Amino acid sequence: MAAKKKEPTALRKAKKKVATLKKQQQKVKKAIDHALGKSNGYWVIAQEGPKNKRPHARAMKKKWDKTLSANRNKLKKINKAYSKANDQYKRLKGYQDNKKAVASKIAEHMKSHQNEGNCAIYRTDGHSANVIYISPNTGESETSSVNITSYSVDKGSPRSNYARTSSETKSVSGLVTGKDRAEANSKYKQLEYWRDHHTDLTYEGDFKQSHLLIAELGQNFTDLRDNLQVTLTFQHVRAAEITTSTGNNSKTKKSKSTKTTAGSRNKRYTAITIKPGDTLLGLSRKYGRSVAWLQKVNHIKNPNKIYAGRSLYVSEKQKKINKKVRVK
Repeated sequence: MAAKKKEPTALRKAKKKVATLKKQQQKVKKAIDHALGKSNGYWVIAQEGPKNKRPHARAMKKKWDKTLSANRNKLKKINKAYSKANDQYKRLKGYQDNKKAVASKIAEHMKSHQNEGNCAIYRTDGHSANVIYISPNTGESETSSVNITSYSVDKGSPRSNYARTSSETKSVSGLVTGKDRAEANSKYKQLEYWRDHHTDLTYEGDFKQSHLLIAELGQNFTDLRDNLQVTLTFQHVRAAEITTSTGNNSKTKKSKSTKTTAGSRNKRYTAITIKPGDTLLGLSRKYGRSVAWLQKVNHIKNPNKIYAGRSLYVSEKQKKINKKVRVK
């Protein structure tokens, strides 16, 4: 029995996010129903209950009305996030379904070529299930070239450090077939669209290659009635992962406060020694920091009490960060 193929990571994450937001929706809806029931119950007591209980009932109704309003606002945000996540999941699911449809079409086509040839061209990314077949009559070819330095290199370093693949080209020439000339022209128009929009394509023939762009497309006008003589040249686009590094592996703790007065001990600060006669207000004006900021960073409860001879943090040290780019 063949092992079940795993779903792509992006699709699994999108599916999980939709499920999580769905649970949050249900939870908040229950909270809304509960708050609404409580509010209505206290409203009845406030209107028809004993007079001595009416003030308490009005206060409790007000409390539950606030809870109800807060949960309704929360539900609006969750609904918006759910709609966005669900759209993303449907898009990714559609791409995956298109890829499966393409594989099924090609497998079915291989059983009977139907005079269209067995070489398939389709989108790599799964944005559509459209497949164009071509029947090579002069064969398929692939060439690649490498740029190698002509200068002297370091004796101890690997020679591969001084060479880089410059291009990979795939070429095919053959017939695009249709039931009539109009259908063949329609298929050629699709190839032109992919060329003009630089669409990421996959070619399956004597060789299979993904991430191809059409570099050249042309047709030879012959006396063929329904078929087109087409020439195609593909260029392979190599992918690289680019990451950035600040050179600092430490994780910065985030302060819960968003105010500018918030201080954090994991930062580095410039300290001074308090002299006799110094005041927190005077130092705040001198170093451009508010009194509240100095209190927060230095853990001073009473701004009117500071002691000579002790250290006081007055500003943050500026660290130089060198950014590096690594290509994998």
